[in-house]
Amino acid sequence: MTSSTDELVQKAEQALALIKSHPDGIVQSELWKELGTDSRTCSRILKYLEDEGKIARQAFKGNTYIVKWVKTQKKIDPMLFMAGEALLPCVACTEECDVPSCKMLEDWIYELVFAEME
Repeated sequence: MTSSTDELVQKAEQALALIKSHPDGIVQSELWKELGTDSRTCSRILKYLEDEGKIARQAFKGNTYIVKWVKTQKKIDPMLFMAGEALLPCVACTEECDVPSCKMLEDWIYELVFAEME
């Protein structure tokens, strides 16, 4: 990674923190002023963040944009809900139980342990 790339990533982190602090979004021209950079550099930073899927820009008055943070969710591996061939019973459970004494969950955990041993 080059020095200019390092600087871009560092500025992008600062920009993202600033964007996150404005839940309704921030005008791009205000953002570059708060970052202490010029509009061209700010555009490069925002392009980087947009490509990463971390922000979205919406057209605003004239030639500028409102910049908003895009909340991303980590993908969950569905196999985490499996013990061998058995699905975690809590996924579809409608019972109101005490987790430490739930027989279905206990059986599932035993299945998980035995699957790991095989």
